[in-house]
Amino acid sequence: MKPRATSFLLALCALAPLAIAAPAARAAAPKLVYFIFTGYTYPFFAPMAAAVKEAATYTPDLNIRIVNANNSPTQEIADLKEAVAAGAKAIILNTIQESVTAAALDATKQGVPIITIDRDVSNPAARIAFIGDDDVTLGRELTQYGIDTLAARHVPKPWHVVVLQGTLGNSTAIGRQEGTMGVLDPLVKSGAVKIVLNQSADFKTVTAQSMMGTLLARTTDIQLVACANDPMALGVINALKSHGVTPGVKTLVAGADAQPESLDAVKAGTQIDTVTHSPYVEAFWAVEAMENYLNGGVKPPADKFKDGNILIPMTLVTAQNVGGIAAWGTPAVIPPLPYGKSEAHPVAK
Repeated sequence: MKPRATSFLLALCALAPLAIAAPAARAAAPKLVYFIFTGYTYPFFAPMAAAVKEAATYTPDLNIRIVNANNSPTQEIADLKEAVAAGAKAIILNTIQESVTAAALDATKQGVPIITIDRDVSNPAARIAFIGDDDVTLGRELTQYGIDTLAARHVPKPWHVVVLQGTLGNSTAIGRQEGTMGVLDPLVKSGAVKIVLNQSADFKTVTAQSMMGTLLARTTDIQLVACANDPMALGVINALKSHGVTPGVKTLVAGADAQPESLDAVKAGTQIDTVTHSPYVEAFWAVEAMENYLNGGVKPPADKFKDGNILIPMTLVTAQNVGGIAAWGTPAVIPPLPYGKSEAHPVAK
């Protein structure tokens, strides 16, 4: 018979593996991601913030911090630096102006990947992807439809045209202006068009209304106003009405972004067109794209997406199809990101 003490030690050793088993591994903390955007100065950007909040419910491994840059490039640069200092693992950036490119490039060099949405930086090396529309095509479409309508109505030439540009120095304004002038320049050379004003109204309704009002005090002989966004188009419509000019009859007004008020204006015939490129989809895809990158290093395939550019579908909206278009062009269901791990999601009501 073994001594009692020896039996006790043997029994204790048999139980020891259970007593000293390692505790279960803790779940990894969500990765901090900054979403830095223009803010709420322009109504177009509110759906972005809403989409980021919605997408975050499907990506619990990301802790997304929404930062309002208040339409200030200087503030946005400071926000980029703050994100790096706070230990952000990534940044989704709605670029206000291309002047923030250096700060974005600096963050990238410090190991913080960036995805830009809607407005891009000037150097593709400063981000792993851009998600937005083809602004050159958008500018061309909104302008061409106005020109085609003048031709179809047999309005005598030369057509007097006003061009209202967006905020100078950002990729959206630059691209749309290029598209608009790509339509108008040949017509100017042929004598079919005379541009009576070509100036920035900063994407703002009040600025566009004031600028157009000043012009209308001198002349109402204007056949088309090509506006780089809908808020400016709405300002132009207000100015025309206050000067006794019926918008959509003597003077056509073209815009872009599918702002709810402009969809109503297209239905009423006071705005000739607008163009969708959903800010909701842009932001939702950006969250999915960043999760793909942070969890597997997945970037847009270079053979399919040149320079990492992921383009949002666009729709020219006119009186013929406006009844089927939702505000800001937001679909009922977000389609899957066109690469990596993704699936369709219904838009929260």
